[in-house]
Amino acid sequence: MIGAYRGDPVILYGNGKLPDQPAPELRRIPEKYMDGGGNFWVAKDNGKTAGSIGLMKFGDGTAVLKKFFVYEPYRGAPCHLGRQLYGTLLDYARTHGVKQLILDTPKNTDRAHKFYERAGFTKIERADVPVVYDFPYEDSDFFRLEI
Repeated sequence: MIGAYRGDPVILYGNGKLPDQPAPELRRIPEKYMDGGGNFWVAKDNGKTAGSIGLMKFGDGTAVLKKFFVYEPYRGAPCHLGRQLYGTLLDYARTHGVKQLILDTPKNTDRAHKFYERAGFTKIERADVPVVYDFPYEDSDFFRLEI
């Protein structure tokens, strides 16, 4: 089941616990995602997090796709949870004035790169990212989707 964040802890790590130093925005989801008009979705299976995706909105029609994680058992057939989460985010973005989506991903994540390219994203240079936001890896690739 995919639902908007409702204040419950989001566990995105294999051991079922938040690490000592999780990404700062995971401790402040309402402030970092929702207060600016974005959203954060969590997919759960029997109460356990199966995946997540977030949308950080900026005032110029630009939004950043963040924290797109799907645990291994939910990737591909038969669940296609990644497609479901992405579809939820894209529907929301379209109905909330987003004109372009930006994302970053580590350079060595070929599966993610293929997913984004199939979804219509194009790779861009870091210098072409139109907004300033925190991203976790210095060695990242950046992608853009015009909606």
